Amino acid sequence: MLTTAATAFSGAVISGRWWSELPHSGLPFVLAFISLSATALLIAEYCNAKRWQKPLRFALVAMVAATAGLFVATSVGQSYLKWQQLGGEIQQDVIIEGRVVGYQRFADYDRLILTDNIVDQHVWEKQWAIQLHYYRPQAAFTNGQRIRTAARIKPARAIANPAGFDMQRWYVSQRIVKTGYVRGHRIELIEPDTSTRNRLKSRLTSLQLPGEKWLLALLFGERQEFTKSDWQLLQQTGTAHLFAISGLHLMIVAGAILIFFRGWIAASAWLSFTLPKSLYLTAFIFVLATCGFYAYLADWQTAVLRAYCALLIIAVLHLFNLRLSRLTLVLLTLSVSILLDPMAVYGAALYLSVGAVAIIIWLHWWWETSSRGGNWIRGVVLLQLTLSVLMAPLVGALLGQVSLISPLINLLIVPAMSLLVIPLCLLGLLMLIVLPVDHLITAWVLQGCGKVLEWLMQLLDQVASFVGDYAAFPVFTSTWLMASVIALLLILLPPFKGRLLLLIVMLLTCSGGYLPVARKTEDWHVHVFDVGQGNATLISRNSKAILFDTGASFASGFNFVETVIHPFLHIRGLQLERVFISHFDNDHAGGLDFIRKTYPELAIVTPKDNCHAGGKWQWQGLNMQALWPLPNSKEGWSDNDGSCVIKISDGRFSMLLPGDIEQKAEHALLSLPEVSQTLMSNIILAPHHGSKTSSSIAFIEQVKPQFVVFSQGWLNRWGFPHPQVVERYRIAGSQPLLVSESGYLRFDITHNGISTYAYRESQHSRWYHKTFVKQKTAHK
Repeated sequence: MLTTAATAFSGAVISGRWWSELPHSGLPFVLAFISLSATALLIAEYCNAKRWQKPLRFALVAMVAATAGLFVATSVGQSYLKWQQLGGEIQQDVIIEGRVVGYQRFADYDRLILTDNIVDQHVWEKQWAIQLHYYRPQAAFTNGQRIRTAARIKPARAIANPAGFDMQRWYVSQRIVKTGYVRGHRIELIEPDTSTRNRLKSRLTSLQLPGEKWLLALLFGERQEFTKSDWQLLQQTGTAHLFAISGLHLMIVAGAILIFFRGWIAASAWLSFTLPKSLYLTAFIFVLATCGFYAYLADWQTAVLRAYCALLIIAVLHLFNLRLSRLTLVLLTLSVSILLDPMAVYGAALYLSVGAVAIIIWLHWWWETSSRGGNWIRGVVLLQLTLSVLMAPLVGALLGQVSLISPLINLLIVPAMSLLVIPLCLLGLLMLIVLPVDHLITAWVLQGCGKVLEWLMQLLDQVASFVGDYAAFPVFTSTWLMASVIALLLILLPPFKGRLLLLIVMLLTCSGGYLPVARKTEDWHVHVFDVGQGNATLISRNSKAILFDTGASFASGFNFVETVIHPFLHIRGLQLERVFISHFDNDHAGGLDFIRKTYPELAIVTPKDNCHAGGKWQWQGLNMQALWPLPNSKEGWSDNDGSCVIKISDGRFSMLLPGDIEQKAEHALLSLPEVSQTLMSNIILAPHHGSKTSSSIAFIEQVKPQFVVFSQGWLNRWGFPHPQVVERYRIAGSQPLLVSESGYLRFDITHNGISTYAYRESQHSRWYHKTFVKQKTAHK
């Protein structure tokens, strides 16, 4: 019964991750449950047969649990939307008072996450968070401090693309309902963090130890000091889990305490001492208290809380001599974790931790049922290698990339961390608590830990540099995931009839995405990515692609080519063959450095070299023509008016990509007879994102587009697209499409015509991606 209830409840809540729409309330689920329960009871009464009682009982339990799960998923989702939309779809200047629960430093700004907020003297529910960017910071902060600042905030809304990191889902998983930035440079500290945790952390940092950032991660769960290169190294080697306090770290603490008590029991037996019967209870209480204190030092982060709940469940079962199957224990832990934090189902950590535990338990069962002998070293090696391999599909599905060297690296570093480094760090922490901060032994132990950690990270860096970057799945689908998992299970299961044939089928399915497949077609596609205030447009045909502009890059190192376009090319199996840059403003050419580094042989066409009026290219049966700027023009054009203007056509349908040209350049184009006659296009990317200084009436009437795309950021400070510009296109019979509303846009161009696909508005889009209020442009 417990297994059924836990499965139904957790499955119902997790299903909310894939809903395209949220029910308006949980009432429909309650009514459905009442109806189904009444039906089940009537059937049971009518049948009055014992053989029906047990199935009906299971069905009733499943209905109750599933209804509760659906109710929870709906309630928290609706509550999130309510707080996200609080104040409407506008940017608001407010005074925020809140407690810092997340703080991370970047090159040109700090990022703060605040909870327990008071906004303009209105007290918010404690669970909902606000994320603020603090540009040119004049002070540093730590978790636990309470601050007050003036900020400009808006509903938490991220870009929406079919590839790359899903920031919108991350907002939901972190309960972030508003985002914004600090107005000015002043943040007032109104309540310092006087907790024991902060005092211990301050004592540690005062020692100025080597490898301090790694020690802070292992002892306090603080990873704010990790640089971009640190995160890349952890991703390349698949070792990020070692520096996120979780079940492994609590297990080491619990194991050390239990070993101590076992030694005490053994010594007492040898010395013929009589031990009290309450010793086992004392041991469990001491384990829970010590692990609880460690979880407190880790600020009760979600992964730690989840692991502690699992430990608590196991302790209760042992104390009351209760027995549960392995499967029931995993499902019960999952259900309790979801009850404590329902929003965790939208993140990746829940599935990675529960998946790892489930695999370890399954491997233990497999080892037992297979009657495999051998020494414990062989068992540990097999466990670690198998765990790494079985986790790879799950990691790839959730994170979009998987380390090829992770199994070997973890085979070596996990025992080193578990048996040496982490215990020594915890010993140093204990000394930091009980001894003076400047005590020789304390400093010696912690310095030793820091040096060992630095040496390990240097070793990992050398290995990663020698082997190369992590591998991202070139073509990843749910079919690939299922086939890879089944193939791995078939390899591990005992032999049975037909196993070899099934294994071959599954392996062929896995490799299908990697095999070159000729897909010759007359169809071509235009992909307009959601890159905020900027432009990045991809044309694809026959598994080949060309890119027009790259979107922006930022001082933090973030750029849209690396995070959105590059993953998209891999997922769709597209080969990038050429890049056109309209002009060199950051919002159009910010990703050039990444392009040159990642695709060193790629041809790049820009206004500075070979993009001039009269230029022509043939690509995959499509005709591309440069219409602007004029070669060797002596007139001084602005950077915007000097944009490379490209028209691409298949002879029947066409698209115009005019960059950021303004009315001056538009009029110049119209004055050139040989050019003006070629401007007519079915699709146009609105010049300069819909600025009122572009898209003149004469230009629009000459182009006569069926669709006009405005590639602009949501609630951008310039008010693009300008309402007058949108109205001009409407009057001309064009259909306006705003990327800020639709997210990623795709035009499918076939012999039958042009069809559109909008990521946010498709039936497969998730509820948290939907446009909750249509954007209202403001006059500027």
